[in-house]
Amino acid sequence: MSIEVNRSYRGPEQIAQEVVERKGLGHPDTLVDGIAEFSEIQYAKYCLENFGAIPHHNLDKAMMLGGLSLQRFGGGTFEAPVSMLFMGRASKNFGDQEIPLADIQDQAAREYLARVMPHFDTTDPNTYRMESLTSNHSTRPFWFSPRSTDDLPEFNTSEPLANDTATMISYWPLTDTEKLALDLEGYFYENDVNGMPKPRFEFVGQDIKAMAVRNGDHIDVTMAVPQVTSETPSETIYMERREELERALQGYAEETLEGRSSVKVNMTTEGNTGKPRVYLVTGGSCTDFGEEGAVGRGNKTHGIISSFRPNTMEAPHGKNPTYFVGKLLGYQADLIAKSVYERLGVRCQVVLQANFGDKLFDPSKIIVSTDKDVSRHDVEAVVADCLSLGKQTTDRIIEDQYFVPRTNVFKAN
Repeated sequence: MSIEVNRSYRGPEQIAQEVVERKGLGHPDTLVDGIAEFSEIQYAKYCLENFGAIPHHNLDKAMMLGGLSLQRFGGGTFEAPVSMLFMGRASKNFGDQEIPLADIQDQAAREYLARVMPHFDTTDPNTYRMESLTSNHSTRPFWFSPRSTDDLPEFNTSEPLANDTATMISYWPLTDTEKLALDLEGYFYENDVNGMPKPRFEFVGQDIKAMAVRNGDHIDVTMAVPQVTSETPSETIYMERREELERALQGYAEETLEGRSSVKVNMTTEGNTGKPRVYLVTGGSCTDFGEEGAVGRGNKTHGIISSFRPNTMEAPHGKNPTYFVGKLLGYQADLIAKSVYERLGVRCQVVLQANFGDKLFDPSKIIVSTDKDVSRHDVEAVVADCLSLGKQTTDRIIEDQYFVPRTNVFKAN
């Protein structure tokens, strides 16, 4: 392992412009990220409970194909269902015991959708369908059909190896603009008993998008916030609520920023006309009327698309948490960045670069860039502490549901 520590950090807060996008929990891409990851977690838990090990799998190849709902005030009906398609590869047996993969995927998807989009009826075949196309094909006969833990090399070592080359990037803390994009979508959510976000308002859909653009010390935010057809009886009520929400979001943004920047929140309009846009959904998402979602097309590090930050193209959702380098080192990059900031008090960016065959928790190259001078020894100590988790990183990813999409839920002042 080679560790480089330098004082070259330059974040978006240090330049004149900044652009941050947040695809909300009900955006098709965010939905599929969440479903793929939650399905993978349920698969891993099933295998741990029944076999004491997690067999090989990658459930990250997943898509949601849009259906067709006729939107009208007071209600909506589906003419074509939304389709959840699972692809990828996974073990369907462990020894002579079958793993009910399709059932796990189906139940996980329904449970996830019930929490995130309560108006979306997954029990109605006219509204929703699921198909598992996940295979167990491989040139290695026992890779996706293990006879025992002897066919799981990562299980039998304290130092699993990286399965691929990858470069993971993280940073901390978020800028005011980045945090604001999360906060404004999060205004519409509260935590459930399990600490996961659930909608606060019956009439608001979940395919929310926030775009925050900072010029100097002023931030303009454009919000797309749908209303649910069955809870919105008329255009008059729609417009009244729209105005109320715009005022509420403006106040919430000002409270969040505490005077550090001026801010203006606008709901979306029809092109450049300034005319308010009517944005209706039946189940909660634009999948209601044909939009598709796919793993890896949505939010990046820390749940945002921050245009002036470096990012990796790795998509962790649904990946195997035992040896997939992009997932495990993605977690570690986040952990190191947050730990450097919290323990040493410096803004930072962290790069972890691993080559195929590296010891997973001893990557070839680590670069920590900070905004102030800091002791190399102190940085190395933080890095060592984080990487010392080793295989416990897998446990944290599963138990904490770390890669399941979240948002900054509403906090009353």
